[in-house]
Amino acid sequence: MSKDWEEKFRPEDLQRIRGFRLMDDDFMSKCFEENIECTELVLQIVLGRDDLKVEKVAIQHQLKNLQGRSIIFDIYATDHAGKRYNVEIQRADRGAGAKRARYHSSLIDANVTEPGEKLENLEETYVIFITENDVLGKELPLYHIDRVISETGEYFGDDAHIIYVNGAYR
Repeated sequence: MSKDWEEKFRPEDLQRIRGFRLMDDDFMSKCFEENIECTELVLQIVLGRDDLKVEKVAIQHQLKNLQGRSIIFDIYATDHAGKRYNVEIQRADRGAGAKRARYHSSLIDANVTEPGEKLENLEETYVIFITENDVLGKELPLYHIDRVISETGEYFGDDAHIIYVNGAYR
């Protein structure tokens, strides 16, 4: 940290700032809400795509389920091609389960379709859990979950993707 910073702030404030991590909800929200490029960079790194351009980002975005359980996405983004991205920063292992990822994916689909719209036009979606620990326990940096046809091993092609990023991987 530069000397200017050290002169402007009290030592206890500087110590608190040094302790901030993107895994902390308040700090993550502040970083991503004020800078669309942060979301774009995270998505480019996770997806390995330097051509991805984010058009719109919402932080702590609520999606309603008219049958009951609504959810709040940490980060909800749309890219230049209309693809949708939900990024969840997850410190607790219990909050990153497979059924939660499935539910997030289903609510994205339910909220981007209009009555009478052809389902073939559904945009590609990504639900990305960035976890503090290796919740899937295979010691990999990334886990890509896509549906496959069990009998053939072929990709099903529904364009719904779930990705886990292992924050404990070094």
